[in-house]
Amino acid sequence: MGFWSKVALGALLLGVSAQARVEAQQQGRIEPAQLTGSWKNPAGGGCNPAYFKGIEPTKTIRGENALSATVVDKGMTVQGIVILQGAREGQMVNAMTDKAIFLIDILAGNKLQLIPIGEPVLSWQELTLEAC
Repeated sequence: MGFWSKVALGALLLGVSAQARVEAQQQGRIEPAQLTGSWKNPAGGGCNPAYFKGIEPTKTIRGENALSATVVDKGMTVQGIVILQGAREGQMVNAMTDKAIFLIDILAGNKLQLIPIGEPVLSWQELTLEAC
């Protein structure tokens, strides 16, 4: 195989690899169905009201796929949107200010981890929730 044939083959493989990464990023690894529904605090929490509730698909102000969500704890209700794809995937952000509130991780065994990273929940503890 000649030099230019090898260069062309390498460029072709690189292009296919880049396209696969773009498609994976566009699809995202968090599906709305994984977060839709109610989640409770296993330490005495109930499902009414749920600690975390994923509601419906939406978009961020940056155009990212997201899911509207509500978190209720300590007498406070925090509303936001969970980003489902892209660089900020897994963050719950304020829909108006676009600032991060929680990091959300889907765990094995139908569990969900919430890590407070922004206002107004900075004083809250990290929590692992169970599906209702």
